[in-house]
Amino acid sequence: MRRWPSALLLLIPLAVGGCGNGGLQFRQDDRVDITAPTDRARVVAPLDVRWTTKGLVLGEAGGPARFAVFVDRAPIRPGQDMSAVGDDACRRTAGCPDEGYLRDRFIYLTRKTSLTLDTLPAKSTSNRTSAKDTHDVTIVLVDADGRRRGESSWSVEFTTR
Repeated sequence: MRRWPSALLLLIPLAVGGCGNGGLQFRQDDRVDITAPTDRARVVAPLDVRWTTKGLVLGEAGGPARFAVFVDRAPIRPGQDMSAVGDDACRRTAGCPDEGYLRDRFIYLTRKTSLTLDTLPAKSTSNRTSAKDTHDVTIVLVDADGRRRGESSWSVEFTTR
């Protein structure tokens, strides 16, 4: 009877070892650091979003060609291209999504490490408990075709009045 706890301890690593992580990366990626606005800052539009990079060469063969900046929306998934944000009408239109289509949805593609947001998405006035709105910016790396490279993303949350 005393042997079964020992046998159980031997089986636990086998059971846990069978649980894969689906190839996900579980490490901190510090190649991009959003420097403005700071997390949880109070800001007014227009506002500058700025970031620094470490170890990134934009446009390098096989490397990221630019940044995709998503305001108040989830970024595309790893491996997806920007067409994933398009609606049915966009999918039927050659060249869509283009820069204007993306900008209308608060998505920006840039090679620079800063972006000025003249406006922010309007927030619903229902269920509003205060006079401030919470917004977030998420940056991911994309290649020349607009396909997301890797799983890393960098985000900052801020409020406006």
